[in-house]
Amino acid sequence: MHRLHPLTKVSGCLALLVLAGLPWQRMPHAWLWAVLLLGILALAARTDGDMTFRTWARRLLLISAPFLLSMFLINGFLWPNTTNVLWEWGLLRLSADGLAFSAVIATRLVLAVAAFLLLFLTTHPADFVLGLEQLGLSHELAYLLLAVLSLLPRMYDRLQTIMMAQQARGLQTSGTLIQRMRALLPLFGPLVISALQDVEERAMALEARAFRAPTPKTTIRTLHDTSAQRIARWGMVLAALLLVLFMRWRFR
Repeated sequence: MHRLHPLTKVSGCLALLVLAGLPWQRMPHAWLWAVLLLGILALAARTDGDMTFRTWARRLLLISAPFLLSMFLINGFLWPNTTNVLWEWGLLRLSADGLAFSAVIATRLVLAVAAFLLLFLTTHPADFVLGLEQLGLSHELAYLLLAVLSLLPRMYDRLQTIMMAQQARGLQTSGTLIQRMRALLPLFGPLVISALQDVEERAMALEARAFRAPTPKTTIRTLHDTSAQRIARWGMVLAALLLVLFMRWRFR
């Protein structure tokens, strides 16, 4: 997965989003297709290595579980004008219609999160942006996108550095909830100041390298593309479009 061209993985994610958005629940054995798609993503993560698979599975569970739980509770108990009640206790009524609707939306959400999570776990942000530049994206927009993608990791690393420095100076970061909240206040000041300094340093570095000069830019990163991957990209896009046309004809 790491060796694949970023555009190949993006094409696969977009094709899977198209599949997840179709009314596949009307087809026979629809849940088998959903399980098959999730199994393909799990196999792709597993072939990339045990570390990638474990990280992918853990983050997929942590991201999806809160949304799925709230979705099933809200739609299951608050579905309007329901007549198919599975369980009732006082004012609480568990609706089968609400659970069915939640299952469809939950399946689409899990497939989308699983696909893009695997994309960003196996693709360096610089490679992703470089692939978009090869499609014709301007280098100004490419740098802006790269800065957004790398913002959270940089802020997290900087926060960990500031926290260790404050702990070395005697800051108490453990204990009760109130003590932990108080420990956050001395961290925000250095974090904001260092972020502003980082922005200024990046701006000066870009100007020193003639970032806005109207000339082709070079990069130290190279993307390895093959004719098989280009055929696969067009094949996935074409297959998704044909499936959309089939589903519109079948369920019009």
